[in-house]
Amino acid sequence: MTPVVIACNAGIVLNLLSIPLPQVALDSFAFVGDSASPVALFALGLHLGGMGLTVRGTTVEELWIIAFKCVAFPLMTLVVARHGFGVEGDWLHYLVLLAAMPAPQNLFIFAQRYDVGVDMSAALVIKSSVVALLLLPLWVQWAAHSA
Repeated sequence: MTPVVIACNAGIVLNLLSIPLPQVALDSFAFVGDSASPVALFALGLHLGGMGLTVRGTTVEELWIIAFKCVAFPLMTLVVARHGFGVEGDWLHYLVLLAAMPAPQNLFIFAQRYDVGVDMSAALVIKSSVVALLLLPLWVQWAAHSA
């Protein structure tokens, strides 16, 4: 009964039933949807400003999660997609590169909404972004050479 799940389910039902909505309502939904990402980044920045994020304060748990997200998860995606589902070529590259992306800002938004692990999620989003910034060129090179 969370608002996010209710909204997703309502959208799916309305789409399946082909219920027409007025253009004003669609424009309003588009406006709110387009503003979601900047608002999330603003909220993350505000939280980090008050938290005082430091690299030296990185816990072992954070290091394991970041290593899993930026290294192990793309490797698992490669193995499962190639050998489990027979995906090859560009589609395999796309899947691996998507898996190598940093932790999404939605992680922070959900943590903040439910007041669970807010500091950890904020740190993971920022620190995994830095690690992904360093590792993504390597994944791109792999994709280019394995093509």
